[in-house]
Amino acid sequence: MRLISRIKISRFRSIKDIELKDINDFTVLAGLNNSGKSNILRALNAFFTGYTDPESWIYVDDDFYISEKKYSKKKKIRISITFTIPPNFRFRKGLENVKALFGGNEIKITKEWERLNYDPNYYINDQTEQIDTKTIEAIDQFLSMISFRYIPNRVLPLDLIKEEHAALRNALVRRFGKKEAQRKELFEAIRDSSSKLIRKMTNDFVKSFPEAEVRLKTPDSWAEMIFALGYRILENKVELDDTLQGSGIQSLLMFNTLSLIDRDYFQQFGWRQAAIWAVEEPESSLHADLEAHVASYLSEISNEKDSRLQIIATTHSDLMIQYANAIGIVTKKADGTQVELGSDKTAALQKLASTGVSRWVHPILYFPLDPVILVEGKYDYDFMNQAVKLIRPNLNIRISYLGILEAGDITGGKDEIVKYVKAHKTTIKARPKNAPLIVIFDSDAKGKKTEIEKYFVSADPIKVLIWNEEGCNPKLDKSFKGIERFFSDRIILEAEQLGAQIAWTQEGICKIAKDDIGEMKNKCNAIVNKGISYDDLNFSKKFINEVINLIQTK
Repeated sequence: MRLISRIKISRFRSIKDIELKDINDFTVLAGLNNSGKSNILRALNAFFTGYTDPESWIYVDDDFYISEKKYSKKKKIRISITFTIPPNFRFRKGLENVKALFGGNEIKITKEWERLNYDPNYYINDQTEQIDTKTIEAIDQFLSMISFRYIPNRVLPLDLIKEEHAALRNALVRRFGKKEAQRKELFEAIRDSSSKLIRKMTNDFVKSFPEAEVRLKTPDSWAEMIFALGYRILENKVELDDTLQGSGIQSLLMFNTLSLIDRDYFQQFGWRQAAIWAVEEPESSLHADLEAHVASYLSEISNEKDSRLQIIATTHSDLMIQYANAIGIVTKKADGTQVELGSDKTAALQKLASTGVSRWVHPILYFPLDPVILVEGKYDYDFMNQAVKLIRPNLNIRISYLGILEAGDITGGKDEIVKYVKAHKTTIKARPKNAPLIVIFDSDAKGKKTEIEKYFVSADPIKVLIWNEEGCNPKLDKSFKGIERFFSDRIILEAEQLGAQIAWTQEGICKIAKDDIGEMKNKCNAIVNKGISYDDLNFSKKFINEVINLIQTK
């Protein structure tokens, strides 16, 4: 969910003027300490709650841009957020006036604070005049439909869990109604409902701790209702309270709990329509493996279909950067905090490693929890990405080619892949066994498969596959090269309509001259990028299913 699409901050702490465009589902802000990363999250907190830190109201004299504090007489802090309403955002009955504010599906809301005035002035879109009280009320109603959470680095996970469980406990009681209040069945109902509610959370938790089980500790009587709920964790047949767990497990439980409430409970039984998390360094207190699981989990819950959760986090972690959709590189310059926001992970990781923000990681070791499919080039990458999502939409898998793994002019191709794998065979062997590297060659590269396999043994986390020529589109003869031989009739016909020079025999077989292959591939790729359907996989789905099944049995 990309509810927040832009953020603009002016004259706040270390920030003079910045604008972050194209905020994504899971956006991370990476930079050195004291570069101003957390001030962006504090600005968001001020916009949604009026607080900068959990116990501090925004106060212009203290929070104004530090370099101009002494010289500016008329101090103002401005924070603007552009909201783009997703299709699954619903305005409940009675909020027609709120929905009407948007006109279309986008609105920019600005709050401006002045000295000695705790209440901000409101503006919408690019209007310069303050809006009336009725419109302010409508904006506040809209913002109240969003669950915003600022999670500072120094927060104690267990305190947050208890706070949220108290709210969850009260909501569960309200759900069953007053008429059941004196009945013993109420507590059985709460226990049963709680178990169902945390079922998905339990499955997510066990992915990171396979040896443990988790259940929600619920009250058995009204006397126990004064206490917050908690968790009981079964490990090696011994059940322990969450208070006895280490900080890493508590952190994971915290994120699972917030996800449970913001994504599952409120959306099923409440009236909130979306959740925004502003998280400081979610990797804190985590060892490397658990850090990878948390990064993957945050990416999964913010990117899954119909998600109503958006996450913006600060980080020093290369793993958080790998799993993010957008990366903001934060630096502090003479004119204050600056942010360079983009989606090129390889370039961001290299730049952040070179400046000492995060660790350098070999590209082969990116995404340590997910299998990686290495294809010959961008055209294969674009098609495979869409095909895998159509066949198995919830599969955690990464598709790549050398142009992504290595910054520079490397684009792919059989010979370059062989050289790359040979040069990095030791690194490839270091990948986890359940997250192998799968190399896929075109049907004319059987010799390359043999050439790579001689550097590895069967137990190594690598597999080389060849597109099966027998499964290709029978209307395309051998003059078609590469993945295009497995494209549907629709894609080929539309490419011809776009100008691809394709010849037809009397038998209805397509041929293409050598000099025209490049243009044909370009046209086909343009069609693929517009979107493919399941019917376009008639000649490729058997092989892709073989790849998926191979990965799932690793």
